[in-house]
Amino acid sequence: MMRKALLIFLIIASTIAAKAQPQRKWFEGTLYHTSGEIFDGLISWSPPHKGEYEDGDQILYCKDEKSEVFPIPYYKLKSFVMGADSFVVSRNVLFKNSPFMIVEVDNATKLFTVKTAKNGFPLIINTGGFTGNVGMGVGVGTRIGAGTKTTYYYGTTQDNVTKLEKKQFIEVMSNIMADKPEVVAKIKDKTFRYGDMEDLLTYYRTGQMPKKSYDY
Repeated sequence: MMRKALLIFLIIASTIAAKAQPQRKWFEGTLYHTSGEIFDGLISWSPPHKGEYEDGDQILYCKDEKSEVFPIPYYKLKSFVMGADSFVVSRNVLFKNSPFMIVEVDNATKLFTVKTAKNGFPLIINTGGFTGNVGMGVGVGTRIGAGTKTTYYYGTTQDNVTKLEKKQFIEVMSNIMADKPEVVAKIKDKTFRYGDMEDLLTYYRTGQMPKKSYDY
């Protein structure tokens, strides 16, 4: 009976661990080192959990699928491109734990995205015990509500930025996207609101109105 309960525990624990640790994704990209060197290859990055890295954030780099993987800390990076996203590295001390910023709009006043990992809430799954719930009860830990939080900032450089708030949305985004008057018009008539940033960016880049769920 003890062996059976232990086996069940190991199966549940390994299943949860596999779900909690998805396979790392790699993207073609380029990194710009503080030394001035430029490296093309494969880059992997995801927003770290708080305290995951003692010295701040990092990326993983390798020349190709068969090459050695190197962790590159943020303080050795000027910027990097990973897939379709361009990242800059903020030297602002306020962003020491999340120094990588995605450049969403690269105009005189720039729009940046900072993505941070949400830790979620701990959840214990009880495997139960012996007959009558007396004996060995095993708790397997996981988390719910985890994911990624996206925050938008604007400024002339990544070192001097202001958080985009709802009350500033129309004024700030109209200024950032002033090169496309048709986009500004839809900001000012509230076609796009503070909570529609992804749709607004899609329209700004493509000129196509994003489809809503009710359009299908």
